[in-house]
Amino acid sequence: MAAAVRVGMLDPWRSTLVGDEPEPRFELFHAASSLCSQKVRTVLHEKQLSYRSNDLIILCSMGADGVIAAEHYNPSYVRLRLIAGKEMGQALVNGYSGRTSVETEGFDPCAVPLLIDYVAGRVIADSKRICCYLDGVSREPLQLLPVHGEAHAQAMRQVSIVDRLPNAALLYGFHPDADHRPDSLKSVMETVYDYKVIALLALAAANAGDAGLVEAYHAKIAKESGGKKVCRDAAFQRAARQDASDLLMVLEQSLGAQSFPYLKGDEFSLADVVWGVNLIRMAYLGLASLWENMPKVTRYFEALTQRPSLCREAIGASIDSLPPSEYFAGLSDCSAR
Repeated sequence: MAAAVRVGMLDPWRSTLVGDEPEPRFELFHAASSLCSQKVRTVLHEKQLSYRSNDLIILCSMGADGVIAAEHYNPSYVRLRLIAGKEMGQALVNGYSGRTSVETEGFDPCAVPLLIDYVAGRVIADSKRICCYLDGVSREPLQLLPVHGEAHAQAMRQVSIVDRLPNAALLYGFHPDADHRPDSLKSVMETVYDYKVIALLALAAANAGDAGLVEAYHAKIAKESGGKKVCRDAAFQRAARQDASDLLMVLEQSLGAQSFPYLKGDEFSLADVVWGVNLIRMAYLGLASLWENMPKVTRYFEALTQRPSLCREAIGASIDSLPPSEYFAGLSDCSAR
């Protein structure tokens, strides 16, 4: 099934081996620009795990013969996702909130990342679950989740807080007061939902004989149609921005309570991975102003952007795969490390 997905990729060179193993245990389907994919790749980097990397195109586009579907809509890929979804026991997503947490929003059958563990014979979805799984599989050269009860609980508490950030709304939404996204990104977002729905409807029709695929595509249609309805809704966009600001204030307070030893130069944890990726994405979107009056978050962000894994898998990957952002100018040197 994984081979079928690779065959469907437009550019075979986007399927590569990372690490020294010619036949790695893990295979990752992801996208360079995907926030959740960046979290998983950062963990793989930190754990020094080899894997087959499949960098998928996750935006639909208009071609000479109509809309070209994103590669993570490929029926072979969706079937793999559904295997992982069945193991999770989560209902399919049925709407849009601007968040991407599987635990609260339901399972998206057409999303990245997706991990295959060939040794265990498992397909695993959801970045939070994948990161925890990888940390459990290998405890070397570092362990990202502390063993001890309270330290473990603190780290997972922060991971869950990050899971509540309205990342999709911040990326796709048109804020009525201060939309700092690059103009070329905003241009793409003008038609992004229309192209998604057109492609998904065509795939549902083409696979009408496969009830599982049809259900999956219609679940995704419900989510993306919901996104279109609120992408220019001023109240929704302001609320999403406020939610992000409120969660950053929680982070400021947590840092004050010394929940994050990494700020003092000590151990690096999964909480640091997920906050690092999210803060870098917010900076790219011109939202670092949300923490300009939060001195601890500011210091934390500066410390995280020096971490080689985040420099490569969040900053560098964003520079390579997203339109240029003026707010990223100060971070460009980091990505070369």
